[in-house]
Amino acid sequence: MELERDLLRPHPWLAVTGFGAHIKATRSHLSVQRQGVVEEYPLSSVHHLLIVGGHHIHTSVVTNLLHHGACISFFEPDGQPLGMIRPYGDRTDESIRELQEAKPKHSIAVEIARSAVRARVLLAEVTAEELGRDVFYQGEREIFEKAIDEMEYLVTLEELRRLFRLTRDMYYELMARTLPPDLGFRRRSSRPYHDLVNVMLSFGYAMLSGNVSIAVTGARLDPQIGVLITGPLGLVNDIMEPIQATMVDKAIFSMIRAGISPEDYECSEERCILSDPLVREIIALLQVTIIQDQINQQVVIFRDALLNRGAFSVLHPSGLSQSPPDSS
Repeated sequence: MELERDLLRPHPWLAVTGFGAHIKATRSHLSVQRQGVVEEYPLSSVHHLLIVGGHHIHTSVVTNLLHHGACISFFEPDGQPLGMIRPYGDRTDESIRELQEAKPKHSIAVEIARSAVRARVLLAEVTAEELGRDVFYQGEREIFEKAIDEMEYLVTLEELRRLFRLTRDMYYELMARTLPPDLGFRRRSSRPYHDLVNVMLSFGYAMLSGNVSIAVTGARLDPQIGVLITGPLGLVNDIMEPIQATMVDKAIFSMIRAGISPEDYECSEERCILSDPLVREIIALLQVTIIQDQINQQVVIFRDALLNRGAFSVLHPSGLSQSPPDSS
């Protein structure tokens, strides 16, 4: 099966990010030149070229990749998809969408939910150790542990989603205790955001969403078909949930505890706005903590589980040292 052979390659997409690269192709190789450095790739190894940001692309890239049966996708600099060029008659996306819709979701949803809860509790434990004080109220640890244990036995996805949302809300209320109370952060809220913490978290999640969207698109998966999370970009949010704590929350919460100058943000009854220097600082920080290779690996694991070539699992979060509670 051609679709299966293509998707079973370990990493069949190539992303060119940033700005200013010159991308050309011969009948056998793709070349990417940036700041005097040239990287070459056999065309046979590039099954999906991802152009993120502003670059110079020669028409030879389009024609030669299409001749080899490859696709080219274009993204905004923040990772938002713009469109795709694909070979005439290509129906891969339709085939994958059918697989995603038919795949039993319960076991994958349970693994995503439990891994996300573990990662968040682990971050809370690490933060408490750094602060030298407990941040859990009496009985809260037991609630998280019981939730992790019960998720496997819930019959319906809606029950699982309801319990997962409960633990996620508890997590943000718990982490609010680690921050200065005068910032006004109590829990996650909906747009428009009226406090500094919610704005910074949302900015970080938007960055992470862009990185995940690139990998999901590279794997030719439909980003809208979620497993645990429903709604727009459901699959992107599924991949994000277990890694938000390590790739975004840890950095953002630490940055806020270190102190944000009142000159770097302005909050009113309408909304809260970040200054350009603070935005640049957040971007520089998250470019280090958001690890694209780990995201790519997680998407490959999901893709292989979709093809019944392996069980789905969530990669162990990096950047935290303690062991999360686990009642399993």
